[in-house]
Amino acid sequence: MMDPSARRRTAAATLATVTAGALLLPATSGVAATTSPWKATLPSLLTDSRLTDVVATGPDNAWSVGYQASTYTGYSIDEPYALLQWNGQGWTERRLPHKAVNLTKVAAANAGDVWTVGAKEFGQPYAGHFDGRIWTAHAPLGGSPGYADLLDVAATGGGRAVLVGHDGGRPLVVSGDTRGFDRVAVPGTEQENGVLRGVWSTPDGSIFAAGERYVPDAPYPEPMIVQRVGGAWRVAAVPSISSARLTGVWARSSTDAWAVGTQDFDTTPKPVVLHWDGTSWKRVAGPASTGWTYAVAGDANGNVWISGTNPYPPYIEYPGTLLLRYTGGRWSVAYGPKVEGNDPALDALANIPGTSSFWGSGTVTTGGVNLTGVIERTR
Repeated sequence: MMDPSARRRTAAATLATVTAGALLLPATSGVAATTSPWKATLPSLLTDSRLTDVVATGPDNAWSVGYQASTYTGYSIDEPYALLQWNGQGWTERRLPHKAVNLTKVAAANAGDVWTVGAKEFGQPYAGHFDGRIWTAHAPLGGSPGYADLLDVAATGGGRAVLVGHDGGRPLVVSGDTRGFDRVAVPGTEQENGVLRGVWSTPDGSIFAAGERYVPDAPYPEPMIVQRVGGAWRVAAVPSISSARLTGVWARSSTDAWAVGTQDFDTTPKPVVLHWDGTSWKRVAGPASTGWTYAVAGDANGNVWISGTNPYPPYIEYPGTLLLRYTGGRWSVAYGPKVEGNDPALDALANIPGTSSFWGSGTVTTGGVNLTGVIERTR
């Protein structure tokens, strides 16, 4: 059974979330909401737009990708991808020297080694590489239309990258460089129906990819993580959590990784936070018992941020976008700013290397009806 949300156009707009058969411990009592350290900016994009990812190589260089000009039936322009670059002062829209329709994710090893993935005109999986001067186009799965989607990319250095997604409802891992790509056979995934939605690589060469798999006689998925630690790919043992999917993953090293998503994502959403300590994945009780969680990122100083959105019970006015922070061994809730009275949904987070500052990207409702791409940054 293939999740329809993994199809092409929805993949560009992935928002996500996630039920647990494992014990969910209560959050620490008395966790306080703090004044938001985040500031929001609305880049100049066409209505309706969404920025589905962001990455930084330093304080003066960052990229954000997504789409714009979305309609109920598709897009109102031929090449509706969004590609923005930060130069330390502001965000500028860039255009590719070749055709692409949407961009889902972006990753960078450095300012001269940036990858993005998405789709071309007829749905063919697309990858683009920036060498510091120009963007080049690549077809990791060949040029013919198919049933595959590339949903995330990890830049591993030297023009190399690992791409993940699904092919006909099967988990997909692809590895290669600007000269070509090959599919990666991950033992244990051959007969799985599932999707890998996020991937991250560490400086020590480990790779973690997170998503979901469907199990027989169950209408909803369970979390799935595949990883390469110590040289061999394998399916990781994760807590048994029904009606859940993972949408974000980040790792500091081979012994410190985080994956997030949502349980009961289409009924009463509950955050799912998993942590890898080098030996096993365990579910962690964060400071929020309800809500969707989408992305996770951390820095070299031990800070970890998780983006999400609040649940929608009636008669409640939340103070802003749901953001969870883990630092110094403690959790807190730090609501993001409102935009025109509405709470942005941040699909992605990224640390600015060499600092403890972060970028976030996503969308927010403006003008009462329009979705508008938004970028946020810690003050």
